[in-house]
Amino acid sequence: MRKLKPFSLELIKIPYKSQLTRIPEFQCWKYLLFSILLYTSFSCREEGSEQGRQITAYTVDTVFIASKERLLDVSGYMKVSDLDDDERSFFLYNHHDHSIDEINLDTKDFVKTFPLEAEGPNGVGQYVFGLQCLKDNLLFLKSVPFSSVIDTSGHVIQKINWLTAKDSIGDPFGAVPPRSEVVVDTKDWRVMGTNLDFSNTTAFLGVLSVEKKLVKNIDVDTKLSFSNYFLKAGNNYRPPWVFLHAEEHYIYLSHLYSNEIFLFNPEGELVKVVDYEPKLTPARAKEPELLSGTREQVRHESRMLMEQVSFEAPVWDKVNRRYFRLSAQRIFGDESGSDETAATTKTRVFLSVLDPEFNLVSEVELEEVPGAGYKYFAKDGKLWVCQNFSDDLGFLLFDL
Repeated sequence: MRKLKPFSLELIKIPYKSQLTRIPEFQCWKYLLFSILLYTSFSCREEGSEQGRQITAYTVDTVFIASKERLLDVSGYMKVSDLDDDERSFFLYNHHDHSIDEINLDTKDFVKTFPLEAEGPNGVGQYVFGLQCLKDNLLFLKSVPFSSVIDTSGHVIQKINWLTAKDSIGDPFGAVPPRSEVVVDTKDWRVMGTNLDFSNTTAFLGVLSVEKKLVKNIDVDTKLSFSNYFLKAGNNYRPPWVFLHAEEHYIYLSHLYSNEIFLFNPEGELVKVVDYEPKLTPARAKEPELLSGTREQVRHESRMLMEQVSFEAPVWDKVNRRYFRLSAQRIFGDESGSDETAATTKTRVFLSVLDPEFNLVSEVELEEVPGAGYKYFAKDGKLWVCQNFSDDLGFLLFDL
């Protein structure tokens, strides 16, 4: 197995003049950032070493989507979206009228919308918190207290209810569904979900067989990666956000304050835990000195964590066979702000590139991304980052 040697990065900027001029349907501007990214070298335990690939420059394009007078939801629900397997259609939930909008990313315009029903046989619930594109033109919608699989006409194909399931010894699953869910198999309707045990401050991965109504819980906090970040103010918990993402190779589980990635196969078996050493950010935030306190104390500890580092989930670039992963460091202003985002004065966003074995290849700061928390994915070998451009949907395209 190859092991990453330490490296350093120096960023060199070339002055540019923006060529961005808005027109109604589609615009793009491009400039180059030249960076000397590292000399990566991997050492083989038995055969010496070989040089890794260098990234010496990247380009940035800005793409605007022609909405055709459709009011796309680019506010708080932008992350409730996904790219289909063909990397052509981007599906975005619209909470304005409880519907799904389809965007063609090749033609860069709005295609169609289909309404959702909140109740009844085709009901998907009043709120949608997650969206996943499945094969055969199906979409999975995360809601509460149940979730649904629908076709691209809005008809419900399968409902998924964790609350009616039992574990291996016959105990009920619980009173609250998982915070995050992904469908991993549509043949026997197998679903995975993240379960946070607040009383014991730990995390589990639940594997649900919808047809058998059975849940298998897997402890994923054996090294206390999650529990040491459970903050509590009175009766209110503020646990680390846990990401769950499925693609053709693995199901990934990770959390906000550590770069650890837990890799599972579709049967729910742990394959390995990825843990690499970034150079531009810490590998994990230092554990809070205070886990329980007043609301103001917990807010302060939460800000201290996000000032160190917060990690997003990795995404697979199938063209170049690599993973993209964004992370961020926030700088906060007024300590009396009501929440973390409102008082943020600056956010630094970083991109990590990993090879298929999750070895760190390179890192760079993306100054073009104004803040963290945006949906991002790989398409055509590039990193696409969703953006809200004055209430218009657009993307920053990074070509490395």
